[in-house]
Amino acid sequence: MDTPLFGQITQRNVDDEIVKKLRTAIIDGQIPVGSHLNETEIAKQMAISRIPIREALRRLEQEGLVVRQPNRGVFVIKFTEKDVHEVFSLRANLESMAFEWAIPNMTPKDIGALRELVANQEKAIREENYEELSDLDMRFHEYICIKANHSRLLKSWYEQHAQSQMLLNIRFRKMSEYTPETVIKDHERILNAIENGDTQTAIDLTAQISERVAAECSQTIAAIFETAPQTGGD
Repeated sequence: MDTPLFGQITQRNVDDEIVKKLRTAIIDGQIPVGSHLNETEIAKQMAISRIPIREALRRLEQEGLVVRQPNRGVFVIKFTEKDVHEVFSLRANLESMAFEWAIPNMTPKDIGALRELVANQEKAIREENYEELSDLDMRFHEYICIKANHSRLLKSWYEQHAQSQMLLNIRFRKMSEYTPETVIKDHERILNAIENGDTQTAIDLTAQISERVAAECSQTIAAIFETAPQTGGD
């Protein structure tokens, strides 16, 4: 973190803005996995005191993006293989439930909105904008969870969202043999199942895709550190 990442904060809701800036920097990979987060340096860059930085890091700890090590400080999470499989198995189960509740609510307008998201993903791939692709990927699944009209399901999905997006971004950036067009194929197959009202096929596809993505993310994380990673730092 030698080069400043954070500009001064001028918005009224300072606490939320600090969390947003830190979360974005972590998810987008500006702060690499395993990095130590120095409260003093971050506070200096944002031109604020350390107290709101400390609170922001607590919130990010609850989201699973950082871990606190006694007598060492706070670090960006360094995922283990178990972490990765837990994240994506939870996501798959939540989204399987979402299909059961959402598909009966889907209208032609909703199908059109989902197809537009897929079209925007194709554009992001052409432009090699993988952060945008990751965001659109998450928005596709978010839309389905919202249509489930199940507030507790949606809350649980949002709670795992940050870790999922962080892992997907790492895969997009670091997995040399990864083919981004796979996202389009996956979403088109899911969308066809939704349009046909075929809940079981949508659930089966989600389980298959989740297993594959978890394996890809585990492979990428392991390659970054050359050996199996350990959660939380050195």
